[in-house]
Amino acid sequence: MRPRSFAEAVLARAEAEPDGELVRLAGQPGWTAGELAERAIANARGLARLAGPGDVVATAVRGGPEAIALTTALSLLGAVELPVPSELDPAWARQLAKSAGCVVTVADSARLSEEPHLARLAESTVVSDDGLAARGGRLPSFVPGLDTPALVVTTSGTTGKPKGAVLPNGAGLGQADRVQRAMRYDGSDVLYNFFPWQHINARHAAFLPAVLGGAVLVVDRRFSASRFWDVARAEGITAFNFMGAVCVMLLRRPPDSGGHRVRRAYGGPAPAWLVHEMADRFGVELLQAYACTELGDVATTPVGEVRPGAAGRPVPEYEVRVVDGALYVRPQGTNLTFTHYVGDPEATESAWHDGWFRTGDQARLEDGWLYFEGRSADVIRRRGMNISAVGVEDAAASMPGLTAAAAVGVPSELTEDEVLLVVVGDVDPRAVHEHCAARLPRHAVPRYVSVAEDLPRNGSFKVVRAALRDRGLPPGVWDAETGGVA
Repeated sequence: MRPRSFAEAVLARAEAEPDGELVRLAGQPGWTAGELAERAIANARGLARLAGPGDVVATAVRGGPEAIALTTALSLLGAVELPVPSELDPAWARQLAKSAGCVVTVADSARLSEEPHLARLAESTVVSDDGLAARGGRLPSFVPGLDTPALVVTTSGTTGKPKGAVLPNGAGLGQADRVQRAMRYDGSDVLYNFFPWQHINARHAAFLPAVLGGAVLVVDRRFSASRFWDVARAEGITAFNFMGAVCVMLLRRPPDSGGHRVRRAYGGPAPAWLVHEMADRFGVELLQAYACTELGDVATTPVGEVRPGAAGRPVPEYEVRVVDGALYVRPQGTNLTFTHYVGDPEATESAWHDGWFRTGDQARLEDGWLYFEGRSADVIRRRGMNISAVGVEDAAASMPGLTAAAAVGVPSELTEDEVLLVVVGDVDPRAVHEHCAARLPRHAVPRYVSVAEDLPRNGSFKVVRAALRDRGLPPGVWDAETGGVA
């Protein structure tokens, strides 16, 4: 029987392969599927007196088998999990928890020590590493459905303002099905994921596909380009999840000695040059996908069908269309998408138009392939022309010595915007401008270039361009109009 919840997927794997390894923290002993299920049931009994079907439980735990056991326990209870990312603003976290009606917070001691505001999210707080499984209540009689609310995930939604998107069981399981269908994981695979457990990448695009495919998942609590290939060799990794920035960081490292088993990776975005370089240098096939929190995977790239630069083919579960560069998506079935934003009915209503979800992203369709061209909010308007921030960044990223780039619009004395390009690396601003000028149409060449030590990023390695836009022109920025400091 097809699983109807996160917990049912785990229990089915435990029944089929109780002694087979399912998950481990990098460098630590592995947990079998049977051990994970046993811990989850014990945790559920420990939480049964505090939460039951439909109750919202905030969680703040570091990634690893213990976090997965906690999520499985909440799924067994029929509770709705609200995982709190470490980068979430404390005031907004409290507002979200209040709007969602949180009954309890479950956190580990490390998160509580670093983020004391977590103890004020709900009326009571439970420390997960303080004997949670020893509390011993009775499990409720609960039968899950694909339409049962399971998760509240923080997202910028379609307006850039933080929201809590409610996902039913069917949304997470559906995304896992689509990832597994594209990646074709089996019992020989060992997957590697270093994204926070609070994001759907780790849950629905890594752990659940591993469960469904018979694979093993290796969890890391942070990404390190310097030790990536050492971990890959030591753990026997065959595939990993990526953001484009991760691959760029790997390529900027000194040449690696090889000897790893990694052959494919799931994620995006990845411009064509990045796809080619990862294949040529490391033998890794980047299989792009287009996904968002509210919908899961909308387009995927099956193994062996890579089209460099494309985000994948639209999946059968969704119909897609592009109107004036904006991407709209319509589900072709039930329980595929989020149901609503917590406490924000206006945002929920505005996200849909005649059954089509407004993604807030720019894209194009070409020969049945979807190409992602950035967030609508990141489109820069200059001299009456729209400029894709992603396009400017891709042009800059191929420059030797440059490790990261972010393009944003800043106010112009001529109205509309000028392009500011913030880069990281041992590079000269004038040389960066010349590199871009050779690769971009004239209206898209950045006027301003700033060299920084790092770019602001969230837990999923995405650049937070809003922080750069809000700051405006930084001190010492180079100006192409004057040929010197602005």
